[in-house]
Amino acid sequence: MTSDRDGERAHPSSAGHRAGDAPATSSVADWEAHPRYGAVPLLRLSHGERACTRLVVVSAHPDDESLGAAGLMATAHRQGVPVYVVLLTAGEASHRPSQLMTRHALATTRLAEMENALARLAPEAPLVFLGAADGEVAAQEQAVAASLAGLVGDGSSTLLAAPWRHDGHPDHEAAGRAAAVAAQRSGARLLEYPVSLWPTRGPEDAPWEQMVRLDLDPDLVATKARALQSHVSQLSTLPERVLAHFRGPVEHYVETPVEVPVEVPVEGQAEDAGPA
Repeated sequence: MTSDRDGERAHPSSAGHRAGDAPATSSVADWEAHPRYGAVPLLRLSHGERACTRLVVVSAHPDDESLGAAGLMATAHRQGVPVYVVLLTAGEASHRPSQLMTRHALATTRLAEMENALARLAPEAPLVFLGAADGEVAAQEQAVAASLAGLVGDGSSTLLAAPWRHDGHPDHEAAGRAAAVAAQRSGARLLEYPVSLWPTRGPEDAPWEQMVRLDLDPDLVATKARALQSHVSQLSTLPERVLAHFRGPVEHYVETPVEVPVEVPVEGQAEDAGPA
């Protein structure tokens, strides 16, 4: 978003492009007033006629998973469904580097925060870190798609959740596209979770006809809140008007059939996005 010395950029974090940097366009009340909010079909942890035997959650940055899919992970864990998490970047570009916090130190901090969050949502869930550069996932999209497809393998009873392909954050969108390709290749059921959508746009921008919901009971709401609290480096600076979007008793997911063609950059097309 902004330029630093040596040409480095500070990239927006997940909740609304580092949602504290841009005004929220819709309040929680605006969303809740929409007739489809909380009224789309219920999500079932199944794939066709089969119960899901595995949940794989893709996170572009540490905190995406807690903001957009914490309730889903906690629900799967409660039901005995194994949870696996694939992290694409360490989120090292969410703040400008300084003498007090280098990119390496921020990456280390954010990875530890994510591990703490996962311990609250799905204890012992394996975490796979792909090591893509923060802000540059699109430049590595093909490699990410191949890695995800390989990790999923036979997806016939797998639920694959990833950031929404139209979330408005470049890393979220690239992660979603890569996950869609992996779902096509593996046969997994794909769900996409919006993050930036909620604080930066309005109800008219949501694809309601493609959405499903997961209702969270009070215990799950509290579990999600504890996971969010783990991401101190990111969420402690966000205003309550932004965080309120992620404290409610419902999560919404976008579900697009995986047979729909997905545009993926061809080799070399993402060169302008910068070095990996």
